[in-house]
Amino acid sequence: MLLMVSPYSDIAPAYDCTVGLPFFLQVRASFEKLVQRYGIGFGSAADLGCGTGLFACYLNLCWGVPVYAVDNSTAMLREARRNCRGTNVCFLQQDIRCLSLPLPVDLITANFDTLNHLRTPTDLRVAFQRIAANLRPAGHFYFDILTPCQSARQYQVFIRDRCALRSWLEQQIRWEPRMRLVQTTVRRRSAGCCSPIIERVTERVYSANDIGRWLAEARFIIRGVHDAETLDVAVSCPPRVVIVAQKPPSGFNSN
Repeated sequence: MLLMVSPYSDIAPAYDCTVGLPFFLQVRASFEKLVQRYGIGFGSAADLGCGTGLFACYLNLCWGVPVYAVDNSTAMLREARRNCRGTNVCFLQQDIRCLSLPLPVDLITANFDTLNHLRTPTDLRVAFQRIAANLRPAGHFYFDILTPCQSARQYQVFIRDRCALRSWLEQQIRWEPRMRLVQTTVRRRSAGCCSPIIERVTERVYSANDIGRWLAEARFIIRGVHDAETLDVAVSCPPRVVIVAQKPPSGFNSN
């Protein structure tokens, strides 16, 4: 018998020991290189789709700035609060389409497919508007996003749980190009458990052209679009890109 639960509920306690920590290490390395490349300075930050809080804690502890960590999942925020004890990180349970930070910040980040969870163009456009409204003038927006250039229609991944013996995640990932959807079925298996728990996650991919147009609508200036794997400037169509955008300074006139 299979037990179906809502996304990021059952997986939350095992998230860091399976997919969370390896991806955080990759995101951190990319962030540090691109921050140096673009000379990005910031005195405050917000991390959207913060998950278990690893990147939000990193921003606070390694960059010495106050951080808002925003997620819509109660279970993930519970793990984030546990991971970030003793830090200057403020946790907010919000839908980023309605983002409302207590104060505007200098930097907003959104990593690991956060924006792909917004499943319509309208949702993403609204999110860009809300993100711009919560940034200070000249503040930066740093995010990754999946594109329509996915390489395989369907594949399966097994990920060992680094914190528990005989425990692992099984991910079945299906790419539906006509609908521009990535469907992921996650099974958490462990020894002695005969009923795997299943979570299903649906993500929408977006083209670089659409993203650029919608960022411009929100009055962002795009400073760079990079292949997430190599950090080279994206001249073709990588499966995932990292984008660095900036809100114009006060008094800036694009005309």
